[in-house]
Amino acid sequence: MMGFRQALGVGCEFCHAQNPDTHRNDFASDANPMKDTARAMIRMNMDINEKYLATLPNVTEKATINCGTCHQGNKIPAAFTPPAGQGPGGPGGPPAGAPPAPRPAQ
Repeated sequence: MMGFRQALGVGCEFCHAQNPDTHRNDFASDANPMKDTARAMIRMNMDINEKYLATLPNVTEKATINCGTCHQGNKIPAAFTPPAGQGPGGPGGPPAGAPPAPRPAQ
């Protein structure tokens, strides 16, 4: 669980409900909806690692992701902003000054 705490920069109470009588985390409880979100995200990590990254050809090291890959210590991952030169006209984009792609007929 320490890995999840560090990857999201949160305490245990972020996912675990508190027992109203003891005021301690009730780790068995499913009362906190964030616990369901965490479970779904763990399944997503497993799927990406097992179904996609594990099947990459010509990979010499085992490629894997974890919560910190996207969250990087934040509760909510930051939106990706491509570095300068990575958008249109940069690697993977259309050449600078290229006409827009045609729109499909409706």
